[in-house]
Amino acid sequence: MANSYTNTALLDRNRPRKVVFYGRVSTEHEAQMSALGNQMQWYDDVATRFPNWTVVDKYIDEGITGTQARKRPSFMRMVKDGKTDKFDLIVTREVCRFARNTVDTLTYTRELRNIGVEVYFVDDNIWTLESDGELRLSIMATLAQEESRKVSDRVKAGQAISRQNGTLYGCGNILGYDLKRNIDDKGNWNPSENTYVINPEQAETVRMIFKMYAEKMGGMKIAKELTKEKRLNASGIVKWDAGTVMRILGNATYKGYIGYNKSRSNNYLDQKRINNHDADTYVLVKGDFEPIIPEELWDECDT
Repeated sequence: MANSYTNTALLDRNRPRKVVFYGRVSTEHEAQMSALGNQMQWYDDVATRFPNWTVVDKYIDEGITGTQARKRPSFMRMVKDGKTDKFDLIVTREVCRFARNTVDTLTYTRELRNIGVEVYFVDDNIWTLESDGELRLSIMATLAQEESRKVSDRVKAGQAISRQNGTLYGCGNILGYDLKRNIDDKGNWNPSENTYVINPEQAETVRMIFKMYAEKMGGMKIAKELTKEKRLNASGIVKWDAGTVMRILGNATYKGYIGYNKSRSNNYLDQKRINNHDADTYVLVKGDFEPIIPEELWDECDT
């Protein structure tokens, strides 16, 4: 392929093109998956307007965030394929489908442009080989990244409301409780109405742990006793160590509270979860479920 994007021949939109489509949805929710199917149909409709196009492939990332390109396997495979003369035009609906990170957007479009591969953002009407393509793309990419920041802020605001309402999250794999999910007649799940229901056999194991610790038994000794008694852990197997015991003793769920701020995202672009090991900064909210351990005993055993 030509390596100069100023080549006049490369600016001719009516020349024969080998085309691929790129589509992405950010969650695996059923409605989003349906939207992806509609997205692909939309691309097929666009192709009918360009008789000079030969569609050679479609690249789809399902249930993956757009904030970092390296986390999208289909996207990275597409970039790699672009270096093998497989195609010379990538068609994507809008800049935010391609990437929500300004640096990624410009880096990859420049890399592709330098090997003669153009990107066409249909809704934004941006062709990256054109003279003003990068300027317009920079503006749109910056707006897309700003939208990611706003989404992150909205999520944080929603989490704050969830803390106020005592919303339970997670898979509910906590020893002593079963998670009761609120699912309506249509199969919709409302996490704000989740609650814990005591699992009698598991709860007995939890009470044993607190009782033994209150009697001045250490974590290792308690683990050995649980193993001897063949008590099952939260995974349903007989496997105990001091660390597991101490984590149970430090879990405020057992006195009827929900713990928040145990982890956080490092930033809205990387979205890497970081565990918070400072228990003093946890936010505890009284739950609407029955405690397994009296508050006085939990506080006495607080590690």
